[in-house]
Amino acid sequence: INIRHLILTTNSTINPSSMSSDTAINNHGATQDLKPKVTPDEALSILIDLYVADGFDDEKAKSIGSLPRVEVIRELDSYDDVNYLVKIDGEKALLKIHNGVESEKYIAARGRKRTKLNDGDSPGTSIIDLHTVIFKHLESSKYNVTTGRTIPPKKSESNNRPDDSGVCIRELSVISPEHGPRHLAIRLQTWVHGAPLSSIEWCPLETFVDAGACLGRVCHALDDLAASDPDGAAVRASERYHLWDGKNLMDSKPYIPHIDDVGRRRLVTGILDAF
Repeated sequence: INIRHLILTTNSTINPSSMSSDTAINNHGATQDLKPKVTPDEALSILIDLYVADGFDDEKAKSIGSLPRVEVIRELDSYDDVNYLVKIDGEKALLKIHNGVESEKYIAARGRKRTKLNDGDSPGTSIIDLHTVIFKHLESSKYNVTTGRTIPPKKSESNNRPDDSGVCIRELSVISPEHGPRHLAIRLQTWVHGAPLSSIEWCPLETFVDAGACLGRVCHALDDLAASDPDGAAVRASERYHLWDGKNLMDSKPYIPHIDDVGRRRLVTGILDAF
Protein backbone atom coordinates (compact mmCIF):
# COMPACT_ATOMS: atom_id res chain seq x y z
CA ILE A 1 0.00 0.00 0.00
CA ASN A 2 1.38 3.41 -0.93
CA ILE A 3 0.67 5.37 2.25
CA ARG A 4 1.63 8.77 0.87
CA HIS A 5 -0.63 8.33 -2.13
CA LEU A 6 -3.45 7.35 0.23
CA ILE A 7 -2.89 10.48 2.32
CA LEU A 8 -2.54 12.84 -0.63
CA THR A 9 -5.53 11.59 -2.61
CA THR A 10 -8.13 10.56 -0.01
CA ASN A 11 -9.48 14.02 0.76
CA SER A 12 -9.81 16.42 -2.13
CA THR A 13 -10.50 19.31 0.29
CA ILE A 14 -6.84 19.48 1.35
CA ASN A 15 -5.55 22.84 0.17
CA PRO A 16 -1.86 22.62 -0.76
CA SER A 17 -1.54 26.41 -0.71
CA SER A 18 -2.32 26.40 3.02
CA MET A 19 0.66 24.12 3.69
CA SER A 20 3.48 26.50 2.80
CA SER A 21 5.74 24.79 5.34
CA ASP A 22 5.77 21.61 3.30
CA THR A 23 7.29 22.03 -0.15
CA ALA A 24 6.61 18.41 -1.02
CA ILE A 25 2.83 18.81 -0.72
CA ASN A 26 2.94 22.01 -2.75
CA ASN A 27 4.98 20.29 -5.45
CA HIS A 28 2.45 17.46 -5.52
CA GLY A 29 -0.36 19.88 -6.34
CA ALA A 30 1.76 21.78 -8.85
CA THR A 31 2.86 18.69 -10.77
CA GLN A 32 -0.76 17.60 -11.10
CA ASP A 33 -1.86 21.04 -12.35
CA LEU A 34 1.08 21.12 -14.75
CA LYS A 35 0.79 17.53 -15.97
CA PRO A 36 0.96 17.62 -19.77
CA LYS A 37 -2.31 17.37 -21.68
CA VAL A 38 -1.16 15.88 -24.96
CA THR A 39 -3.44 14.04 -27.38
CA PRO A 40 -2.26 11.15 -29.59
CA ASP A 41 -2.40 13.48 -32.61
CA GLU A 42 -0.18 16.00 -30.82
CA ALA A 43 2.21 13.21 -29.83
CA LEU A 44 2.37 12.18 -33.50
CA SER A 45 3.15 15.76 -34.50
CA ILE A 46 5.97 15.91 -31.93
CA LEU A 47 7.44 12.69 -33.31
CA ILE A 48 7.38 13.91 -36.90
CA ASP A 49 8.68 17.40 -36.12
CA LEU A 50 11.44 16.44 -33.69
CA TYR A 51 12.50 12.84 -34.27
CA VAL A 52 11.86 11.79 -37.85
CA ALA A 53 14.80 12.65 -40.09
CA ASP A 54 14.05 14.29 -43.42
CA GLY A 55 13.20 11.32 -45.56
CA PHE A 56 13.30 7.67 -44.55
CA ASP A 57 15.75 4.96 -45.41
CA ASP A 58 14.32 3.37 -48.57
CA GLU A 59 15.60 -0.11 -47.75
CA LYS A 60 14.20 0.06 -44.24
CA ALA A 61 10.89 1.37 -45.58
CA LYS A 62 10.66 -1.59 -47.97
CA SER A 63 11.26 -4.06 -45.14
CA ILE A 64 8.44 -2.48 -43.14
CA GLY A 65 6.08 -2.74 -46.09
CA SER A 66 2.72 -1.04 -45.68
CA LEU A 67 3.18 -0.23 -41.99
CA PRO A 68 2.92 3.48 -41.11
CA ARG A 69 6.38 4.98 -40.77
CA VAL A 70 5.39 6.82 -37.59
CA GLU A 71 2.78 5.50 -35.16
CA VAL A 72 1.42 6.41 -31.75
CA ILE A 73 0.37 3.04 -30.31
CA ARG A 74 -1.14 4.02 -26.96
CA GLU A 75 -0.75 6.25 -23.92
CA LEU A 76 0.93 4.59 -20.95
CA ASP A 77 0.21 5.03 -17.25
CA SER A 78 2.05 7.94 -15.67
CA TYR A 79 1.70 9.83 -12.41
CA ASP A 80 2.55 13.39 -13.42
CA ASP A 81 4.14 13.12 -16.89
CA VAL A 82 2.70 11.85 -20.17
CA ASN A 83 4.20 8.74 -21.79
CA TYR A 84 3.35 7.22 -25.16
CA LEU A 85 4.38 3.92 -26.70
CA VAL A 86 5.27 4.85 -30.29
CA LYS A 87 6.91 3.35 -33.36
CA ILE A 88 9.36 4.94 -35.77
CA ASP A 89 10.19 2.90 -38.86
CA GLY A 90 8.70 -0.14 -37.15
CA GLU A 91 10.86 0.22 -34.01
CA LYS A 92 9.14 0.72 -30.66
CA ALA A 93 10.14 3.72 -28.56
CA LEU A 94 8.96 5.63 -25.50
CA LEU A 95 7.95 9.27 -25.94
CA LYS A 96 8.10 11.05 -22.58
CA ILE A 97 6.76 14.56 -21.95
CA HIS A 98 7.77 15.89 -18.53
CA ASN A 99 5.47 17.86 -16.24
CA GLY A 100 5.71 21.64 -16.01
CA VAL A 101 7.46 21.70 -12.62
CA GLU A 102 10.39 19.52 -13.71
CA SER A 103 10.52 21.20 -17.13
CA GLU A 104 10.70 24.67 -15.59
CA LYS A 105 13.58 23.62 -13.32
CA TYR A 106 15.36 22.01 -16.26
CA ILE A 107 15.08 25.14 -18.42
CA ALA A 108 16.18 27.35 -15.53
CA ALA A 109 19.17 25.09 -14.87
CA ARG A 110 20.23 25.29 -18.51
CA GLY A 111 20.16 29.07 -18.37
CA ARG A 112 22.16 29.09 -15.13
CA LYS A 113 24.82 26.79 -16.56
CA ARG A 114 25.35 29.26 -19.41
CA THR A 115 25.79 32.13 -16.95
CA LYS A 116 29.20 32.91 -15.44
CA LEU A 117 28.95 31.80 -11.80
CA ASN A 118 30.29 33.72 -8.84
CA ASP A 119 32.67 32.05 -6.40
CA GLY A 120 30.73 29.66 -4.19
CA ASP A 121 27.77 29.37 -6.59
CA SER A 122 26.70 25.92 -7.77
CA PRO A 123 25.78 25.04 -11.37
CA GLY A 124 22.07 24.67 -12.00
CA THR A 125 20.55 21.23 -11.90
CA SER A 126 17.26 19.40 -12.18
CA ILE A 127 15.80 15.90 -12.01
CA ILE A 128 15.80 15.77 -15.82
CA ASP A 129 19.56 16.39 -15.73
CA LEU A 130 19.84 13.51 -13.27
CA HIS A 131 17.88 11.24 -15.65
CA THR A 132 20.25 12.16 -18.49
CA VAL A 133 23.34 11.31 -16.46
CA ILE A 134 21.84 8.02 -15.24
CA PHE A 135 20.86 6.85 -18.73
CA LYS A 136 24.30 7.68 -20.08
CA HIS A 137 26.02 6.04 -17.11
CA LEU A 138 24.08 2.77 -17.44
CA GLU A 139 25.02 2.45 -21.12
CA SER A 140 28.43 1.14 -20.05
CA SER A 141 28.70 -2.59 -20.79
CA LYS A 142 30.51 -3.22 -17.51
CA TYR A 143 27.26 -2.78 -15.56
CA ASN A 144 25.31 -5.37 -17.60
CA VAL A 145 22.05 -3.43 -17.28
CA THR A 146 19.50 -3.17 -20.07
CA THR A 147 17.80 0.21 -20.04
CA GLY A 148 16.34 2.74 -22.42
CA ARG A 149 18.78 4.78 -24.48
CA THR A 150 18.02 8.41 -25.30
CA ILE A 151 17.29 8.92 -29.00
CA PRO A 152 18.57 12.35 -30.13
CA PRO A 153 16.31 14.61 -32.17
CA LYS A 154 16.99 15.25 -35.84
CA LYS A 155 19.62 17.89 -36.64
CA SER A 156 17.18 20.32 -38.23
CA GLU A 157 15.49 20.73 -34.86
CA SER A 158 18.70 21.36 -32.92
CA ASN A 159 17.43 24.84 -32.02
CA ASN A 160 14.89 23.15 -29.74
CA ARG A 161 17.66 21.66 -27.62
CA PRO A 162 19.02 23.68 -24.69
CA ASP A 163 22.12 21.42 -24.60
CA ASP A 164 23.40 18.07 -25.89
CA SER A 165 21.34 15.88 -23.54
CA GLY A 166 18.82 14.83 -26.19
CA VAL A 167 16.01 16.77 -24.49
CA CYS A 168 13.76 19.01 -26.57
CA ILE A 169 11.44 21.82 -25.51
CA ARG A 170 7.93 22.42 -26.85
CA GLU A 171 5.07 24.69 -25.75
CA LEU A 172 2.18 22.37 -24.90
CA SER A 173 -1.07 22.35 -22.93
CA VAL A 174 -1.28 21.20 -19.31
CA ILE A 175 -4.16 19.86 -17.21
CA SER A 176 -4.88 23.23 -15.58
CA PRO A 177 -6.00 25.66 -18.35
CA GLU A 178 -5.15 28.74 -16.27
CA HIS A 179 -1.54 27.56 -15.94
CA GLY A 180 -0.93 26.74 -19.58
CA PRO A 181 0.35 26.38 -22.14
CA ARG A 182 3.85 25.67 -20.78
CA HIS A 183 7.27 24.96 -22.21
CA LEU A 184 7.74 21.25 -21.50
CA ALA A 185 10.76 18.98 -21.78
CA ILE A 186 10.49 16.03 -24.17
CA ARG A 187 12.64 12.93 -24.44
CA LEU A 188 12.50 9.86 -26.71
CA GLN A 189 13.87 6.58 -25.35
CA THR A 190 14.48 3.21 -26.95
CA TRP A 191 11.91 0.64 -25.85
CA VAL A 192 12.93 -2.02 -23.33
CA HIS A 193 11.16 -5.21 -24.41
CA GLY A 194 9.58 -7.56 -21.91
CA ALA A 195 6.54 -7.96 -19.67
CA PRO A 196 6.05 -5.96 -16.44
CA LEU A 197 6.29 -8.28 -13.45
CA SER A 198 2.96 -6.95 -12.17
CA SER A 199 1.23 -8.26 -15.31
CA ILE A 200 2.36 -11.87 -14.75
CA GLU A 201 -0.06 -13.97 -12.68
CA TRP A 202 2.50 -16.63 -11.81
CA CYS A 203 6.22 -16.99 -12.30
CA PRO A 204 8.91 -19.24 -10.84
CA LEU A 205 11.10 -18.20 -7.93
CA GLU A 206 14.05 -17.90 -10.28
CA THR A 207 12.33 -14.90 -11.92
CA PHE A 208 12.41 -13.01 -8.63
CA VAL A 209 16.04 -14.01 -8.14
CA ASP A 210 16.88 -12.62 -11.58
CA ALA A 211 14.92 -9.43 -10.85
CA GLY A 212 16.78 -8.98 -7.57
CA ALA A 213 20.12 -9.54 -9.27
CA CYS A 214 19.24 -6.91 -11.89
CA LEU A 215 18.27 -4.39 -9.21
CA GLY A 216 21.54 -5.16 -7.44
CA ARG A 217 23.52 -4.40 -10.60
CA VAL A 218 21.66 -1.11 -11.00
CA CYS A 219 22.38 -0.25 -7.35
CA HIS A 220 26.09 -0.94 -7.76
CA ALA A 221 26.18 1.01 -11.02
CA LEU A 222 24.58 4.05 -9.39
CA ASP A 223 27.16 3.91 -6.59
CA ASP A 224 29.62 5.03 -9.29
CA LEU A 225 27.33 7.70 -10.75
CA ALA A 226 29.60 10.55 -9.70
CA ALA A 227 32.13 9.34 -12.27
CA SER A 228 29.68 10.37 -15.03
CA ASP A 229 28.88 13.72 -13.38
CA PRO A 230 32.22 15.57 -12.91
CA ASP A 231 30.78 18.81 -11.50
CA GLY A 232 28.30 16.94 -9.31
CA ALA A 233 25.38 19.10 -10.42
CA ALA A 234 23.10 16.28 -11.58
CA VAL A 235 23.81 14.09 -8.56
CA ARG A 236 22.88 17.00 -6.28
CA ALA A 237 19.39 16.86 -7.76
CA SER A 238 18.95 13.43 -6.14
CA GLU A 239 19.50 14.98 -2.71
CA ARG A 240 16.29 17.03 -2.77
CA TYR A 241 13.74 16.48 -0.03
CA HIS A 242 10.88 14.31 -1.25
CA LEU A 243 7.91 13.24 0.82
CA TRP A 244 7.67 10.02 -1.21
CA ASP A 245 11.13 8.98 -0.01
CA GLY A 246 10.80 6.07 2.45
CA LYS A 247 13.04 7.71 5.05
CA ASN A 248 10.60 10.65 5.24
CA LEU A 249 7.57 8.45 5.92
CA MET A 250 6.91 9.86 9.40
CA ASP A 251 6.59 13.37 7.96
CA SER A 252 3.18 12.28 6.65
CA LYS A 253 1.68 12.25 10.16
CA PRO A 254 0.44 15.87 10.23
CA TYR A 255 -1.82 15.15 7.26
CA ILE A 256 -3.57 12.06 8.64
CA PRO A 257 -6.43 14.11 10.19
CA HIS A 258 -7.39 15.22 6.68
CA ILE A 259 -8.45 11.65 5.82
CA ASP A 260 -12.24 11.60 6.32
CA ASP A 261 -12.70 7.84 6.14
CA VAL A 262 -12.13 6.43 9.65
CA GLY A 263 -11.08 3.01 8.35
CA ARG A 264 -8.47 4.46 6.04
CA ARG A 265 -7.22 6.80 8.74
CA ARG A 266 -6.73 3.82 11.12
CA LEU A 267 -5.00 1.88 8.36
CA VAL A 268 -2.49 4.67 7.82
CA THR A 269 -2.00 5.26 11.55
CA GLY A 270 -1.44 1.56 12.18
CA ILE A 271 1.21 1.27 9.48
CA LEU A 272 3.00 4.42 10.63
CA ASP A 273 3.00 3.15 14.23
CA ALA A 274 4.47 -0.17 13.09
CA PHE A 275 7.06 1.66 11.00
